[in-house]
Amino acid sequence: MKSILIIDDEIEMLESLRKILLSHDRYDIITVQNSSEAMKKVEEEKFDLILTDLKMQDYSGIDVLKNAIKNHPQSNVIMISGYGTIDASVEAMKEGAFDFIEKPFTSKKLLACIDRAFSQKADTEIIEKINIEKDDSLKAIIYKSEQMERVIHLVRKIAPGNMNVLITGESGTGKELIARAIHGLSKRNMNPFVPINCGALPENLFESEIFGHEKGSFTGAFKTKPGLLEFANQGSFFFDEIGDLSLNLQVKLLRMLEERKIRRVGGQIEIDIDLRIIAATNKDIQKSVEENNFREDLYYRINTIIVEIPPLRERQNDIPVLAKHFLNDLNSKNDKDVNNISSEAIESLQNYPWPGNVRELQNIVSRAFYLCNSELIQKQDLPLPITNNQFSANSEMLSLSYKNAKEQIFENFELEYLSHHLKKNEGNISKTAEECGLDRRSIHRLIKKYNIIYQE
Repeated sequence: MKSILIIDDEIEMLESLRKILLSHDRYDIITVQNSSEAMKKVEEEKFDLILTDLKMQDYSGIDVLKNAIKNHPQSNVIMISGYGTIDASVEAMKEGAFDFIEKPFTSKKLLACIDRAFSQKADTEIIEKINIEKDDSLKAIIYKSEQMERVIHLVRKIAPGNMNVLITGESGTGKELIARAIHGLSKRNMNPFVPINCGALPENLFESEIFGHEKGSFTGAFKTKPGLLEFANQGSFFFDEIGDLSLNLQVKLLRMLEERKIRRVGGQIEIDIDLRIIAATNKDIQKSVEENNFREDLYYRINTIIVEIPPLRERQNDIPVLAKHFLNDLNSKNDKDVNNISSEAIESLQNYPWPGNVRELQNIVSRAFYLCNSELIQKQDLPLPITNNQFSANSEMLSLSYKNAKEQIFENFELEYLSHHLKKNEGNISKTAEECGLDRRSIHRLIKKYNIIYQE
């Protein structure tokens, strides 16, 4: 059971927080009202999570945070305050806090933040252990999801063999990373890994590039040039987007696979080669076969083993660890220190459908890194398509009936509207009621309905 220390010098707030967490029966809760006592507590005991108010007598929440990090750096800290500002939020995150919650807030928001804290702690541990636990060939593949764990398990099983592999998946999912991992874990890893994009070159240049050519075989062939297939001999050759290969080149590739021999353009001598073929595509190759756009015999040659990479929208657990990895990489290469991503920003990233997959996520993190004005990437640093994606392809809203979806939207409005005015009026019910055009009774009813935590 996870241990949580709650620190607040207001007894009503302390009890409210304690009751919320105890009602879920998942945590071992300890409460402290005195900040001096809290400072001693975090020195003597290790807690999985610390919830602390920012403004207290004697010692502030920042003091508690620093003391906790100093004595038990693995403890997560969430700061709570009715006096929060962006500057205070950035300071807390800079000192090592996981997140910052401003009053008023709902029990749902609090519990979601706690869940993310425990989840991100696991994510951080995963990133820290990557270089220790993973083979060198898998270091570049960052993941947490069960879906990618199954992919990596398959890669480990097939890599030592010599069979051809077909990797399928949408653009941007990391097909070449998987191909390099297969080569790196194979017995051929001391020999070249040679990639080529089948749609990047015209057919005549493509043939010359992979098979090579003899001097004088065509205009501009001033000397003999060995092809990439020769260069990759004893290693692995990666045909990226093989579905874009012309039918003419498909015939020549099939012959090479069957006979394990190549002939340079304009040449007469057959050259023996020993290669492992790894191919990748974002197309439905079976459909291309049915439409006579891809040779059936070649299809069966290249797909001895199929590795299917799921799109990013189907593995949301990978998004926080990937985003943090990209952020760490940017920090190491630039003279700028952006050391964290807020939980609200992470939530927005996880709710977006990612048509461009991991490549698009990397671009979005890079954009936020260069444009943000603090040491914390926040929700407002993300582009509008990310933050306003209420009806994304994976949104639960789309699975609801019209009536239920409408009710959910209205409830979201009520909650956001009331929380905004309570915060603006520092929890004063009378001022909030007057400003909203409601009576005090209605305000209390809504506070109870949404279980809003506030302080008057």
